[in-house]
Amino acid sequence: MNRYLLAGSAAVALALGAGTANAQAKFDLKIGGDAYFEAGFVSQDNDTGLRSTEFANRMRIVVQPVAKADNGLEYGARLRFRAAGSGTDNNVSADRAFIYATGSFGSVRLGSTNEFNDDTAVSTPIDYLPLGLYDRVNSYIGATNGANTTINGRYAGADVGSNGGVAQTVTGNSLIWATLDPVGGNSTKVVYYSPRFSGLQLGAAYTPRKDSFYTDVNRVKNVTTAGAQASGAYQDIFEIGANYNNTFDGVTVKASAAYTGGTTSKSGVAADSFKNLSAWQAGAQIGYAGFVLGGGYVNFGKSGQNTRYTYTGDVSNWTVGVQYTTGPIVVGANYKHGEDPGSTTLAGKRKLDVYELGASYTVAPGLAVQAQYDYFTAKSDKATTVATGNDDDKGHVVILRSVLAF
Repeated sequence: MNRYLLAGSAAVALALGAGTANAQAKFDLKIGGDAYFEAGFVSQDNDTGLRSTEFANRMRIVVQPVAKADNGLEYGARLRFRAAGSGTDNNVSADRAFIYATGSFGSVRLGSTNEFNDDTAVSTPIDYLPLGLYDRVNSYIGATNGANTTINGRYAGADVGSNGGVAQTVTGNSLIWATLDPVGGNSTKVVYYSPRFSGLQLGAAYTPRKDSFYTDVNRVKNVTTAGAQASGAYQDIFEIGANYNNTFDGVTVKASAAYTGGTTSKSGVAADSFKNLSAWQAGAQIGYAGFVLGGGYVNFGKSGQNTRYTYTGDVSNWTVGVQYTTGPIVVGANYKHGEDPGSTTLAGKRKLDVYELGASYTVAPGLAVQAQYDYFTAKSDKATTVATGNDDDKGHVVILRSVLAF
């Protein structure tokens, strides 16, 4: 019922907002985007067979036709191309493609886009990190692209990737990602943003399937792998949320809260019983005279986990930090902690703790250079044997980066 209400409300808002819109309005074509290049240097305990240096980069181009009607309605579309991948994957793909309308009723997005919480979540201040990416350190401390592997029979890299834990399957991201997104991914959905009243904004979203994009029409229910420890194949995903942003005598206050739920697809095997999606996020910041203090908490509970296994548990993470901005310089520090049940066939938990320092300097409008240092400790519930060794890990990561936004 909620999904039909949201879709219907979005359509009504769009129709009312259009009013006597001028059908001959001229579209302006806006082009923007961003890019980063970074060099990482790693020193860690479980480094057998691993390099200590690596480079990474990403580029995104946004194409946006925009028009404005005589009655003030702004409408258009947005397409974002993304050059990013892993290993030998160097393809360019589109990760956003939606139409939108904005007016006195708020804003509606229809198509392949991110969730409301991903746009509006408040958490640790991270202006010294690139483009809202909370967890760049995570990419450098695993063996290959964040996944734990064995080399010559020994564990290598921190156990923070897809092997050994359920967080990436359940949440679609790392142990230390600070929002509910991308649990609904950039799949086709309806998103609504209310107007802001006295600093408060409300929002909601509905996604039929997490894994359905663009022209795909997929009505199949049974997509979960039989016997899997967890599933991220969510359907009928709904999200409700709110955020607040206001200033009082020079003091800036920001806060957010959101909840998302949905059903988990069945495998068709009687022994399997995958928990439905139920997760929430909350965060706040307070700023004054260049200083910002803030933090956030995300909890997915046992979403997506298969109760046929004994050792299920909550997936959660939290972070707290501070930053200071003066002119073109931003410096900051934060602490991140994430945990999940690790392997649901083994007793124990998997945990990641990260202590981070960072700085950013704006060289020219749209161009910045950044540096960050992270110390991490990773605890795994994997068994320690003579052949494999101990999968617990700790180490240091230094990342130097250039960021372009245009």
